[in-house]
Parts: sequence; C-alpha cells; structure tokens
Amino acid sequence: MSTFQVDLRGMVDLLSRNLYSGPRVYIRELLQNGLDAIEARSALDPGCPRRVTITIEGRILKCRDSGVGLTEEEAAGLLSTIGASSKRDELGMARSDFLGQFGIGMLSCFMISDSITVYSRSAKSANSPTVIWQGKTEGTYTTQPLGPGDPHNLGEPGTEVVLEAHPGEPWIDPDTVRALVDEFASLLPISIEVRSDSAATFHGNETPVWELEPAAQQQWCDEHLGSSGMDIIPIDVPAAGVKGIAIVSQRPNALSSDHHTVYAKKMLVSRACEGIVPQWAYFVRFIGNSNYLRLTASREQLSDDELLENTRQAIGSSIRQWLEDMAENSPSRFNDFISIHAMGLRAVAVRDPYMLDLTARYVPLESTVGTLPLLDLLASHESIRYTRTVDQYRALADVAASQSMVLVNAGYAYDEELINALLTDPRYSTIAQKIRLVDPSELLDAFEECTLSEQAEAMDLMLIAAQAIDPSDCEVVLRRFTPLTLPALYLPDPDFAGRHVQRNSQAQASKMWAGIMGVSDPFANSKPPRLVLNRSNSLITRLIHASSVPQTASNVLRGLYVQSLLAGRQTLGPKERAWAAQLLGSLLDSALDDTSN
Repeated sequence: MSTFQVDLRGMVDLLSRNLYSGPRVYIRELLQNGLDAIEARSALDPGCPRRVTITIEGRILKCRDSGVGLTEEEAAGLLSTIGASSKRDELGMARSDFLGQFGIGMLSCFMISDSITVYSRSAKSANSPTVIWQGKTEGTYTTQPLGPGDPHNLGEPGTEVVLEAHPGEPWIDPDTVRALVDEFASLLPISIEVRSDSAATFHGNETPVWELEPAAQQQWCDEHLGSSGMDIIPIDVPAAGVKGIAIVSQRPNALSSDHHTVYAKKMLVSRACEGIVPQWAYFVRFIGNSNYLRLTASREQLSDDELLENTRQAIGSSIRQWLEDMAENSPSRFNDFISIHAMGLRAVAVRDPYMLDLTARYVPLESTVGTLPLLDLLASHESIRYTRTVDQYRALADVAASQSMVLVNAGYAYDEELINALLTDPRYSTIAQKIRLVDPSELLDAFEECTLSEQAEAMDLMLIAAQAIDPSDCEVVLRRFTPLTLPALYLPDPDFAGRHVQRNSQAQASKMWAGIMGVSDPFANSKPPRLVLNRSNSLITRLIHASSVPQTASNVLRGLYVQSLLAGRQTLGPKERAWAAQLLGSLLDSALDDTSN
C-alpha cells in the first residue's frame, strides 16, 4: 500500500471558490469521467458496454461506469497528473488528457464529501487487478491493488466511485440527483441508470433538438421554451464541430445577458453561454453542441479564443443570410420581423456596421413624406432635416410639409444615434451630407415676408407683443405661411433648453459666480425661440386691428403663445402657467356674464 500526503483541502478550496459555480457540478464531473472512460475503452473494444449506474443508499452515492479503468500505476499518479501536464488551464490544472480530467473531476466530489473511494479495473489487460484509491480532505490518499478474495473486486473493467456525503447534504437527494443527470447528461450517447430505494430510472441517449425534423423542432421549442419563435435557423460550423439551431424570437427582446444553451460533446456546458453568438444577433436563442471548442477550467463557459471568434462569425453569417433571404423572398414576414424588433435593431445598429446597414435599409422612420427607411429617404430627397424630440416633430411637421421640407422624427429611442452613426460611416459619406438637425430658423426663412404696408399696419401690435412677452424668452414675428388655419407657430431654438438652464443658473448665482459663468456662455450668440404670427390667418388680421386696445391685444398674444407652447408640447414655466390660468379665468367669467344677460 502506498500512502501520500497532499494539500487536498487547499485543492478543494481552490475548486469551490475559483473554479466551480457550486457543488451541483459534481454529478456532471462524475458523468464526464464515466463518458471519457467509456470512449477510451471503445477505442480498444468498439463493442464494449456504454453505461453508467448511479446508486444512492442513504448518505452513500456510488457511480459505476463500464469504461477503460485505471492501472495501479495510473491510480498512484492520479493527483500528480492534475498539475504535471504542460497543457494547463487558467488555474494551472490540466484537463488535456484522460488522467488529468479524471483527477480534477474526482476532486469536485470533495465539495459534498470528506472522503472518496475509487475501485477501478483496467481494460488494457485481461488479468488486470482491481485497484483501490482512497482520499480524504484531511490530506492523505492511499492506493493499493485488492487481493483475489476481496469482495470489492470488480468483475469487469470499469470504475466505481464511492462518496459518503456530509450529514444533511441536499445534493445527494435521489430526486435532485435525477434532475441533475437530466440537466447535464440527457444527450450523452450512453445509458445512465439512477437507482435508489424508491425507483430505478434511465437517462441519456435523447435525440438533440437540432437533429430533429423541422416540425419536431417546433414542437420541442413549444414544449421546452414556451414558443417556437418566428423561425428556426439551422447552424452548422464544421471547423468547430458545431451543430445547432438559432430560434428567432417573436417578442421584442430586451438587450440582456446571453441566454444560449451550449453542449460540449453533448454534455451541457451552460444555458447562459457567452460569446457563441454575435451581440448584434440579440433576437436569436442558440441551442447547439460543439466537439472542438475549448472550455474554461470550470467547464461552464467557452474559452474566448480564435476558434470561438471564428465560430461566432460563422454563426453571424448564417443569421445574416437568413435575414437577406427573408427580405428578398418573404417581404411580409421580414416586415413583421422589423416591426417586432425595430427598437432593438436600432440599438445594436449604432455599434455594428452590418446592423447599421440593415437598419438603414429596412427599419422605417416617421417623416413628413411617409414612414420610410432612412436610406430610401436619402435616395429620393436632396435635403432632409430631423428633430431630436417627438414633440418638436409634431409641432413642426405640418408647417414643414407645407413648405416642402422633408422632416424626420428622430425623437424615439436610438433614432438620433442611428442617424449619427450613419453620418460617421464612410460607406455613406456622400448621401449622409443630405441630412442634418433641423434649425427652426430655416422654416422662418421659408415663410413669406409681409409687405411693407402690412408691416407698418402691424407695428403697434409688434410693440405690444414686445411688452407682453419678454423678447429674451420668445421673439414675436409676423409672416405668411400655410396652413392658413394655423394662427401662430412656436419655433423652438435647438439649443434653447440648454440656454434656458444656463440663464436660470446665472440668475440664481451670486454676482461673482454669475460673472464667472457669463465669461464662457455657450449660448451667448443663440437666438431665442420665435412665435410666428400667421398674417394669412383671419384671427391674426383681427388681432392687428384690435391693437388699439393694448390690454386685449396683450391677453390674446399671451393666449396664442401658451396655445402654441402646448401644441408644440413644450414645458410651461411659472409665468406661462399663470397666464394660462388668467386667460381661463377670463373665459369663464365671460361665459358666466353671457348667461346672466
């Protein structure tokens, strides 16, 4: 018998704190060891049995496989192989060979048990003895061959791992063990039996969803995911041994963490796998298997290397091809897809060149010439303006349309970012010059100037307007424009909100600080917003004639100002709210006076 002293407790602490997400992985590691051993034996004997049996008796769990087994020499060097290989993972542990994997997997069992006993018989020789390996977290492990009459001798090649769980350990409960076997190993090409006092159940050998017929795939998705989505895209990346499906969501997904399910040689890696699908393809859920992608030390994520990058690009190409085919051959379904995912597509377009092109070509924006994709608008119009807010668009849209100005509503989430991304993309440098942020003064310049006689006639009204409405808040001007039914239009300055904040800050500061803030006033040269009175509207004509009664004209001007602010969905300040209340009170008094006469 050979006895060895090692820091097993330190190894277990390393595993539990830095490697594995929790004790539940011990079942996966036992099954992975069993599968690897069976594959190794199959190389020697293709007709060997392919089975793993887990038996639970109280606190004792036994895991028996029909694999290649261990020789006495291999058992003695079991733990030394963990750190000895030249091919190690990021924690300095070697899974690259059978013994390295077996040793690391076995150590995971110390998270639920203070002792591990391994009985193993090698398939490499017909006369191989059964070897026993016993390890404890206190720091010792022993190996020795069993004598011919020992009751623990194995009748055939394979390995049996025996664990004595901690008192009250929940991870050894039979139902929990069965659930873990189904979670990790339902697809493994081996027969797995779980025995307990209550029942014996069989697991494994399930057909993966990506190997089913399309109709069966949809049924599987409905049963397991609650929906088969808009479509199911087949994925095949031979270089990485990847086969799977990408399920296109029929709901507008939020941009969240990865939710992709990945298997490695049909053993579950993770249901929240990172990096397998490009970030721009947030609208798909990948489920698949890889034979060649490397795993991290914990075997719970994919290793971010060149092969994973190439795989990610290949999967992205398959999804792009699906999008292009649908756009060309099934425009109705493609429009449904765009409608569902418009918000998310805009969000990813600002950082992905392909999605920028797709979104600019197909995702429609609201404009005064209809709801059209951005590239269609740029292709058919020489000059386009956009607004930063929905309210500004609604305030200016009718007037802009009447002046033949193409105005785009970029007030929804990511719309302006999408336009800015296109403006800075060299692929669109020529046509991108056609679009820029709207300057309301452009509309004012497009309006028809009043004649000299009309200006002279309205001079008194303009003087009253300068007294009724502070010119620093809003400048009142007179023009002719369509639609004729609109008496007044509020044209906000694009930077007025910032200028307003700046002015309020200066007003509230002390003299010294106000002077300092005024030194570099970024809005010093900004023009105030304008209230444009429509000389073509009958109400304005009457108002000009009523300027002989200054108080009445002043009240009407303030009323038009408040009405225009509300129509443009602008925020009313304390002064504007007071005017609105005063005007409403006057209307109510007038109505009551009429009823009393």
